[in-house]
Amino acid sequence: MEEWVSDIGSMSDADLKSLIGELATEEQDISYGRRILHGKIDLLRAELVNRLRARHDAGNETITDADVAKLTDLITAAESEAAPGGQLADTEPHESSSAQTEPFPDLGALTDVELKELIRKLTDEEREISYQRRILHGKIDILRAELVNRMRTQREEGQATITGEDIEQLTEILSGKAAAPAEGE
Repeated sequence: MEEWVSDIGSMSDADLKSLIGELATEEQDISYGRRILHGKIDLLRAELVNRLRARHDAGNETITDADVAKLTDLITAAESEAAPGGQLADTEPHESSSAQTEPFPDLGALTDVELKELIRKLTDEEREISYQRRILHGKIDILRAELVNRMRTQREEGQATITGEDIEQLTEILSGKAAAPAEGE
């Protein structure tokens, strides 16, 4: 078990909020890299589909039921892996995956086998990044649950759950005098 989990009870609310903000920033960076991977995978898959279509149109290749099934699997996989909506982060992530640092290959210079291998490699990398992202989401959820439990306890004990500092910060944000806090604060 990581140290931060065992220390949650001793952390101040401000420290919890700060840690949530740090993890949320890290999650944004990972999500940015994941979206880049999705784009590259989509382009590579489209290239494979276009090649098959071109060969079929030229009469060099017939499309079998197995080909249709493969294409359906490719399209379905691309749709299920796509992140819903979502804006790109305003800043570049501080840690880059290979998808962000490697130049995109010349698709015309790759064989079908090389394209498929590159798709497999990027898909594996996307799975790993998605796993890391799920872990971060879990950490953020744990920390937010701790904050909610603290607020619930404070309310049950008759303490104010919203402080003057919270109201002042909200007033500054709404009046445009202060920047909005990082997500989770």
